[in-house]
Amino acid sequence: MKNNEKRQGVISGVSLIVMAILAGFSFGYAHSSLVVESPELTLKNLFENKPLFLAEISGWSLIFVADLVVAISLYFFFRNTSKQVSLITALIRIAYTLLLGVAIVQLFKIIPVLNSENAVSDALMIAKTSEHLQLFEKIWSVGLIVFGLHLIGLGYLSVKSASVHAFIGYLLYFGGFSYTLLHSARQLNLSDAGVLNSVEGVLALPMALAEMLLAIWLIYNGVRKSSLKNKSGV
Repeated sequence: MKNNEKRQGVISGVSLIVMAILAGFSFGYAHSSLVVESPELTLKNLFENKPLFLAEISGWSLIFVADLVVAISLYFFFRNTSKQVSLITALIRIAYTLLLGVAIVQLFKIIPVLNSENAVSDALMIAKTSEHLQLFEKIWSVGLIVFGLHLIGLGYLSVKSASVHAFIGYLLYFGGFSYTLLHSARQLNLSDAGVLNSVEGVLALPMALAEMLLAIWLIYNGVRKSSLKNKSGV
């Protein structure tokens, strides 16, 4: 493995882990704590916990940047495996990232509402906030359909690559198909939301594990090979 390839792999791996931590905070903690079923209570939560909401938006913004870094660095890592497939896979992730960016804009649009003293008791403000949050989740869900296609591309590249364990590739295939089919079903209303949420709860771990194992492998592979090279005096 060439030095540049190793470096790009480490950059991708570190960026993926940073993104996982940021997503755990922004969506797993902040968003889930602030956004509830009641639009009135949601706006009240946002109004009373504005610093947490701003921190959530900051987290999403950093995820947006990290996603672009991952798309580019993974292209350079896998281009010797298949330049064409690697480029298509990178462009698909960039497309997903742009959709995520459009979704994040919906969160920014809520900030002016929170600067209004009477927002909590204003029916129009409550409705606007609810609409922006629903759009955020809908656009992000559409983006995750595209993200699933990216994972399928990564799965193909990982299976074909001599630098990544094939098991990780097959896990990426599984994660990719899961994201795409689950969120396609959600957008097309093919099943009850409760059923889809239950299925997502079951699949969440293997779906997340796919990219995390890839990240750990990329970092380990890059650092291990660098260490061996240093020890050999080359």
